[in-house]
This record gives sequence, structure tokens and C-alpha cells, in this order.
Amino acid sequence: MFGVIASLIFVGLQMKQTQQIALSSTYQARSAATVESLVAAIGSPEFLSASAKIYANKSDELTMQEAVAWEYFLGADMTSFENNHQQYEMGFLSEEHWQRNVAELKCKFELPLNRQMMGAWFYRESFMNVIDEIVGQVSQNRTGCWDYG
Repeated sequence: MFGVIASLIFVGLQMKQTQQIALSSTYQARSAATVESLVAAIGSPEFLSASAKIYANKSDELTMQEAVAWEYFLGADMTSFENNHQQYEMGFLSEEHWQRNVAELKCKFELPLNRQMMGAWFYRESFMNVIDEIVGQVSQNRTGCWDYG
């Protein structure tokens, strides 16, 4: 009986260790994808020009190439957020980490341009519900994320 109990404890510890390794791998893969996306974006003159105009509150002056660069970056960024949301729902992402994502999403969707561009992208229903809630919040209360100057 003691051997069976010890075996079950050992199996439980192994499962916990396996879960921690999986979580670590997930975080590392997510970080690598985010860095890769950011590095690709900053290598694009159109994205950099679009960013400068958006930060200067001149998104109405974007060229077609800048708008496309910004939209594709937004789509890639949102795919990363959607992945984070799924990981959060599955219990692989901490509440603290997810709340940092929510804060970033509030900043993103304070910009009308980002809300407009989101209409071209499709994500899981549960993530879209989060986006709809965030858009509703920032439409009523500004975060001030884009107040530079």
C-alpha cells in the first residue's frame, strides 16, 4: 500500500514538472514570436512612417502603403493577443499576464484606426467578445496611452 501511494505521489510530481516545462516552452515560443514580429515591423520604412504619423495623431495622412503595413502589423499583433487569450482560458497564462494584455489592448483600441481595421480580421468568438468589451470601455473612457507631446 505504501508503495502504491509513493508511486502516485511520484507520478503527481512528474506531471507537475511536465506542466511547468510546457508552460515555460509556451512562454518562450510566445516571446520569440513577439520579438520576431516586432523586428520585422521595425525593418519596414512604411511601418515606421505609419507609426510616426499615428503617434503624432495624423493617421488621416497615412499613405496606402503605410496603412497596409500598419494593418498587417495590427493583424499579427492581434493574433498574438488571441493566442495569449486562448492560453489564458486554458490556464497556461497567469491572470497577471493576461491583465497586462488587456491593458495593452485598451491602448490599441483607443485609436479609431485600429478599431476600424479590426473589422477585416476574424478571431475566435470568445476573443472577439473580449475585444468588443474593451472597445466599449475605451469608447467611453480614454486611457491616454496615445497622448504624446
